[in-house]
Amino acid sequence: MGPFGVSPDLISGETALIAAVLVFSAALQTSTGFGFALLSAPVLSVLVGPVEAVSTIVATGVVVDALVLAADGRRPQPRGRDVLSLGLWSVPGLVAGALLLRVLPNAVLQLVVAAAVLFAVGHRLRPRRARSAAALLPERWWSAAPAGLASGVLSTATTLGGPPVVLYLTRRPRPPRETRDTLVTLSLVRLPLSVAALVLAGTWVRPPGLLVLWIAVVLGYVIGRWVFARMDLARYEQAVLGALAVAALVAVATAVA
Repeated sequence: MGPFGVSPDLISGETALIAAVLVFSAALQTSTGFGFALLSAPVLSVLVGPVEAVSTIVATGVVVDALVLAADGRRPQPRGRDVLSLGLWSVPGLVAGALLLRVLPNAVLQLVVAAAVLFAVGHRLRPRRARSAAALLPERWWSAAPAGLASGVLSTATTLGGPPVVLYLTRRPRPPRETRDTLVTLSLVRLPLSVAALVLAGTWVRPPGLLVLWIAVVLGYVIGRWVFARMDLARYEQAVLGALAVAALVAVATAVA
């Protein structure tokens, strides 16, 4: 076994399959600001189990997030207020999710993944009038609490912390770049807390073949950056809904398999 978990024969069939999944997941994450875990979590949960899937996604997703913010040659545009409020509210959820990952059976965790994705799809399919009415509701200091807590729990239990935050951020029309940068910044801010919670709960596993997986997500980033440069607001909305729909199908299929 090499220094980064790469075997002498370079790459196993399982690692190659995981890498292929991560290429598509990284492309989606780069172009929309979320979706890395939505696509990869259901598949990886079946291939290597929910515990190792969470560690793999955390260890590789950080590379994509860092590239999105640092490699575009521009100043990131996250909404600081949302990053702070969502980050603080998610702390207790991160701890709770890590504990759930340790005690819940694999089948239950896969069903949680499927339910989270389906909920996100259902929310996005609501009539535009209902979404517009929700956007008119005033923001309170506690408005981010449900999304933050739910995102924290799902982040360390299944790595699917994106949907609650996406639903919270997209309740009002915003530029795609601001939404994407806010999602990515929040993910990076919470990374040390997520890893610490997983380690303390005894559910952190070093992914095998990590160097190969890092190369895969860099390739996905390059593809996603090309796609994002050609998106307007309408296409961004369509990409978000399409990603949620695909992830929902994968999640349901793996949960009932």
